[in-house]
Amino acid sequence: EISLTYSRTPEVFSKKSELFSKVIIQGKIINQPEFVYSLGERGQYGFDVYLPFETIGRKLLLIRAGWTKEKFNLETHFLNTDKIIHAILLKPKRKNLFTPDNSNELTFYVDLLSLEKKYSRNLYPLIAERTTDIKMGHNLKKPDKIVLPNNHLQYALTWYS
Repeated sequence: EISLTYSRTPEVFSKKSELFSKVIIQGKIINQPEFVYSLGERGQYGFDVYLPFETIGRKLLLIRAGWTKEKFNLETHFLNTDKIIHAILLKPKRKNLFTPDNSNELTFYVDLLSLEKKYSRNLYPLIAERTTDIKMGHNLKKPDKIVLPNNHLQYALTWYS
């Protein structure tokens, strides 16, 4: 179903937007990025960068902006300024059995409940994977294509060998 998304015309984001929807989101980055520990394309250590974004309809959602080797702070003029972002809505990666718990120093998975407490607001349950550049002073690596995990072979080799 995600392959059909690329050929669709983007719709304006709303609370009715669904999984795999291609959307245009208007709003502003309201806080510094959230960094989730992740390996890069070639196995380098680094972080997926998630931006807390408030839409013009006052909905709060996370936008996965890309990947970086090091954490950074956005300059203040990038915060609370109007932006338009094109994205595809995806489910957040779940914590699995082998994922460590998040700590104050490192975040290993997106924990929507703790982020809702941090921002004192409900978060939209899907993540917006950006498909266009966000000008914010940092060169974030963005995957050429969105890859959905398929761990069936890995599980089979682990448990049945």
